[in-house]
Order: sequence, then structure tokens, then C-alpha cells
Amino acid sequence: NDSDVFQLGIANGSSVTQLGLRNSSNVVQLGGLNGSIVLQTGNDNTSDVDQLGIANGSFVAQIGSGNDSMVDQDGGLNGSLVLQTGNENTSDVLQDGYVNLSVVTQIGNENSSDVIQTGNGNGSIVLQTGNENTSEVEQNGDFNLSLVYQDGNENFSDVDQEDGDYNGSIVVQLGNDNESDVDQEDGDYNGSIVLQKGDDNESDVRQDDGDYNGSIVVQLGNHNESEVDQDDGDYNGSIVLQVGNYNDSEVDQDDGDYNGSIVVQLGNDNYSDVDQGDGDYNGSIVLQVGNENYSDVRQDDGNYNSSFVLQVGNDNESDVDQNDGRQNGSGDYNRSFVVQLGNDNDSEVRQEDGGDYNLSIVAQIGDDNYSDVDQITGGYNQSLVVQLGNDNDSEVRQEFGDYNASVVLQYGNDNDSDVYQTGDNNGSLVAQLGWENMSEVTQNGNGNISGVLQAGWNNTSTVTQTGNGHLSGVLQIGAGNMSTVTQTGGGPTLD
Repeated sequence: NDSDVFQLGIANGSSVTQLGLRNSSNVVQLGGLNGSIVLQTGNDNTSDVDQLGIANGSFVAQIGSGNDSMVDQDGGLNGSLVLQTGNENTSDVLQDGYVNLSVVTQIGNENSSDVIQTGNGNGSIVLQTGNENTSEVEQNGDFNLSLVYQDGNENFSDVDQEDGDYNGSIVVQLGNDNESDVDQEDGDYNGSIVLQKGDDNESDVRQDDGDYNGSIVVQLGNHNESEVDQDDGDYNGSIVLQVGNYNDSEVDQDDGDYNGSIVVQLGNDNYSDVDQGDGDYNGSIVLQVGNENYSDVRQDDGNYNSSFVLQVGNDNESDVDQNDGRQNGSGDYNRSFVVQLGNDNDSEVRQEDGGDYNLSIVAQIGDDNYSDVDQITGGYNQSLVVQLGNDNDSEVRQEFGDYNASVVLQYGNDNDSDVYQTGDNNGSLVAQLGWENMSEVTQNGNGNISGVLQAGWNNTSTVTQTGNGHLSGVLQIGAGNMSTVTQTGGGPTLD
């Protein structure tokens, strides 16, 4: 079989049906009310439709064997539907202008689809259910929409939608070697949803150089990995949920204000990295429930940023920066909350290099607890550390600033606390209620206050205050108590 149709003017129409063997069809319609239907049911199918002007439409169905389809519609009320159900499927659709629409469905075997729609009211739906799936959609223009669904086997999807506003993209890949890449750069009010259910999941979403963009990535099982950028833009949001297996997530949102990020990783080898540097009023929430949890949040060079990290079980570790801010090297009014409930807990929070009115709260409930809080070279900073059980250790430094406050409570087991404050009118309270307690408080400056309570067993307390007008109180109730208070410069002592 072979068919060739060429129509030059006005009310064009074409229908080609070829049922068996070496099928090939070529239709060119240059101007008028164009339409074309090509159906080829068996063997070495190939179809090429090219419609240049006005009310374009095309339908191509190729049911079996070596399928290949190419549709090019240049201008007008474009539409294209390509269905290829079996064997070596490939589809290529390019629609250049006006009210574009493209639907590609490829059910089985060596699937591949490429859709490019460059202008106006674009839309694209690609469905590929089985075997070597690949889909690429690029829509450079107005009112873009893209939906890609790939059900099984070697899935890959790339959606572009750059240099435009109000773009949307949904990619769903349910099984096997999943990978998805969505750009939507240099545009505003863009949205992207990627869901990948099983096997070697990986997702990359960038919505850089734009405002009011949103991204949701859900990866439910196997080798999960997700990266979302959204740099150089404001009011962007990102939600990443990864439920099981080798979870990994990175979210940037640098050089922008009022951005938000939520990352939830519920099981297995969890890791999360959130940046949000060089921006103000950014927020981040990271929840990691089980297995080898690790979280790193930096909100550097900005003010009024917030971070909340909760890690419930197994090898927990959390690191939050919020430092090196913009105003003469300061980042102010930043907030950090870290809660780690069980197993090998470790937390470090730094809000340093000249930032004021920063707040840090760390609570670690059980197992090998360790906490380190800095808040260096700033004033009016606050830190609260609560560690209730097992191998507790806490270090708080609030250096080179005034009116800083620190409270450390460690309830039980191998307690150890170290507080160092350099500046004036700083306050420190340490309470350690049970077992091998040890506390060391150092305050350099004037008008500093220190209170230490140790209730039971091998208690030891050392308080060193250098300067004038200091106040220190130490209360030790039971077992091997020992207290040393050293004040250089003058001030009352209560022992």
C-alpha cells in the first residue's frame, strides 16, 4: 500500500484507509477548511499529514506493526488525534498557531511521542500504557496545558512550557523506570503536578525566573528522588511527598521572597535539603517519619524566614542555618523548630553572623540525643532545648550579643549541658533532673544571669561569670553534688 494526496485550495478534505501490509500515507493540504483522516490497521505503517492554513483537523489511527505518524499543522483552528495501539509506535505532532489541540494515545510496545505547540490556546494529552514509553511536550506560547499518562515499563516524560504564563502540567507515571522533567521557566502562574507510583522514580521540576508558581511531586514507592528549584521568583510553593524506599528530596527557592516548601518523607533512606537563600519571609516544613532520616535547611542571607523539622524515628539528624543575612551581615526574625522523637537524634541550629530576634527550639525526646545551637553575633536571640531521655548532650553558644536567653532542660540519663554567652544582660537557665548530670555555664560581659537546677545523682555544676553585676543561682538536691561558681568583677551569688 501507498497513498499520496495533495490539495492546494479552499474546502479541503481527505480520507485514506489502508488495511494491510506495507502501508504508507502522505497528505498535504495548504489552504482552506482542511481535514484529514488516515486509518492503517496492519504491518509497516507510516503516515505524514501536513496542513498549512485555517481550519485544520487531522485524525490518524494505526493499529498494528511498525507504526510511525507525523502531523504538522501550521495555522488556524488546529486539532490532531493520533492513536497507535501496537508495536513500534512513534508519533510527532507540531502545531504552530492559534487554537491548538493534540491528543496522542499509544497503547503498546516501543512507544514514543513528541508534541510541540508554539502559539495561542494550546493543549496536549499524551497517554502511553505499555512498554518503552517516552513523551516530550514543548508548548511555547499562551494558555498551555499538558497531561501525560504513562502506565508501565521504561517511562520517561519531559514537559517544557517555557517563556509563558498560566501554563499547567500533570504527569502521571505508575510503573517501572519512571523519570519526569518539567521546566516552566521564565513565566508566572505556572503549576505542575507529578505523580510516580512505583519502581525507579526520579522527578526534576524547575520553575525558575517566575512568580506565583506551584509544584506538587508525589512518589510513593522504590528509588524515589525529587528536585525542585523555583529560583529567582516570589510567592512560589512546592510540596514533595515520598512515601517509601530510597527517598531523596532537594528544594532550592533561592533569590526570592514569600516562598514556601513542604517535604514529607515517611519511610526508608530519607534525605531532605531545602535552601531558600537570599530571600525574606520564606517558610519550610520537613517531616521525616521513619528510617535513616537526615534534613538540612538553609535560609541564608534573609529575614523573617521560618523552618520546622520533625523526624520521628531511627537515625535522625537535622541541620538548620539561617545565617549571613543581608543587612550589614545580619539575618533577623528567623524561626527554627526541630523535634526529633526517637533513636540516634542529632540537631545543630545556627542563626549566626549578626542576626537579631532569632528563635530556635529543639526538642529531642529519646535515645542518643545531641543538640548544638549557636546564634552568634546578634542580640535578643532565644534558644530552648529540651531533651527528655537517654544519652543527652546540649551545647548552646550565644556569643557577642546582648539580651540573649537560653533554657536547657534534660530530664533523664547521661545529661550534659554547656552554655556560653558573651555580651551584656544575657540569661541562662539549665535544669537537669536525673542521673549523671553535669552543667557548665560561661558568661562574659555585664549584668548576666545564670540559674542551674540539678535534682539527682552525680551532679556537677560550674558557673563562670566575667564582668560586673552578675547573678548566679545553683540548686543541687541529691547524690554526688558539686558546685563551682567563679565571678570576676563583682555581683551576687546564690548557692
